[in-house]
Amino acid sequence: MAILALPPLIRPRLAAKRGLGNVENINQVQVSITSQRLDTRKFMLLMASAVTINLLVIAGINILMTQDAFTLQELKSQRNTAMDEKDAILNLVNQKNSPVNLSKAAIELGMKPANKIGYLNYLEMEALVTK
Repeated sequence: MAILALPPLIRPRLAAKRGLGNVENINQVQVSITSQRLDTRKFMLLMASAVTINLLVIAGINILMTQDAFTLQELKSQRNTAMDEKDAILNLVNQKNSPVNLSKAAIELGMKPANKIGYLNYLEMEALVTK
């Protein structure tokens, strides 16, 4: 009973020891043992190739993720450069739009401050246009 519970690799060895008296039986046992060894070799080869393929796939995914990380880092660098240029342009515009600089530019163009402010009245303009 205990022998039947042994793993399959041990059973053929015990069967070979039991049947030593019969030569044909020994040949049959040896053929079954060699075929079982071939099956075990095929299984091990299959498992080793599956593990190797999995490792290669994981390595390929890792390489692609690393390349994407470098691309992302480069795009972040370009974005930071563009933001710096935008800030520099906005600072230049703010300097040009300051009241002191605007008054200097107006004086250079020959403009004078107005003594009296005149507002546009659109109702009067319509009346003049329609007449």
